[in-house]
Amino acid sequence: MRICILGAGSLGSALGALLAESNEVTLIGRKIHVDAVRAKGLSMVGERRFKVFLPAHDSISGLEPPDLIVVATKAYSTESVIETCRSWSLEHTKVLTLQNGLGNIELLREWAGARAFGGTTTMGATMLRPGVVRLAGIGRTVVGSDIDSVGARAIEKAFSDSGIPVKTSDNVHGELWAKAIVNASINPLTAILGVSNGQLLCSPSISRLMGEVCRECERVARAVEVPLPYRSMATRARRVAADTSKNTSSMLQDVMRGRRTEIREINGYFCRIGRTLGVGTVLNDMLVSTVESMNTEKG
Repeated sequence: MRICILGAGSLGSALGALLAESNEVTLIGRKIHVDAVRAKGLSMVGERRFKVFLPAHDSISGLEPPDLIVVATKAYSTESVIETCRSWSLEHTKVLTLQNGLGNIELLREWAGARAFGGTTTMGATMLRPGVVRLAGIGRTVVGSDIDSVGARAIEKAFSDSGIPVKTSDNVHGELWAKAIVNASINPLTAILGVSNGQLLCSPSISRLMGEVCRECERVARAVEVPLPYRSMATRARRVAADTSKNTSSMLQDVMRGRRTEIREINGYFCRIGRTLGVGTVLNDMLVSTVESMNTEKG
């Protein structure tokens, strides 16, 4: 399958490097990273160590539409991704979002209709420097099959043929909300405290706080009547924190680099829906305010 990774940062690059095992992959990312990949290839370290040479560009200008677009940009860039891709005909192209936050699949389906697929991944990756990415763990990837099960299975095959654990699910909205709840419970706390995911479990008080944030988000999800795929999201969040114990969350990476975070698109989303439905989100409000005060890049 011909795959274009839009947003080849740490996660997008790791995905591209792994998918290149059995697919034709093109990376679209920041110029400094793209230039390094072109000059010396993309080096993967950590759980797997290898180098791969991939086509890499800082825009889609002049490129033909691929079979699959994987959107791995920050959630606040979804609308600009859509505008960028309007020059491509999607007649034979599927679009898969593996972004953080909520609301991305709705925006993509307004543009691409049934050819847009929601998805989640717990793959952990960190950009060490341009052209070099550390893979902390391959994790688990889910592709939504709620509209097009045949298309979802084709995407599943492209991932599984490259050794990426993947499954399809017709409860894509439940999967997306479950991931957002886990992210809302883990990411801002790691960003504020400056710790890896697993270190949140080392303190009973922080672990309890993580659980309370999680239950607050669950109440919002219940108010929206989202069918969550886990009986207890607090238990799920602790499990993810343990399984990704050495990971540096994307939000902490953004804070460390002085970049804009996705706090508005993750915790902020629960706050906005909570206000609309009359569900209290005092802890999420606090986390949004705190992380926002740490942001040095505005936008």
